[in-house]
Amino acid sequence: MTESRAKGVACAVLLVIGCLVAGAATGIAYLSNPLGPWDHQAFDHIRLFGRIGLAVALLTAPVAVLAVACRWLRPWRIVPCAVITMAAWGRLTVFFPAR
Repeated sequence: MTESRAKGVACAVLLVIGCLVAGAATGIAYLSNPLGPWDHQAFDHIRLFGRIGLAVALLTAPVAVLAVACRWLRPWRIVPCAVITMAAWGRLTVFFPAR
């Protein structure tokens, strides 16, 4: 296995793990729905998991950009990370339930 291929595999593994964790946290944030304005625990869960998803996605994004810039991975590998980042940001801002 060449050095470039090994770097590509390492980046791909990091991207898969990062996208799975960020996607799971963002999915939990979207699946949490408060019962009403009194349900502060649901609002806290949405904020917590939205922030976890956004943080992990933002930590994974530079790995994706580096791997694509060095041509270790193909350009479409940036798309899942960008989609998860926008989804987590959207849940924290635009799609946050009203109290």
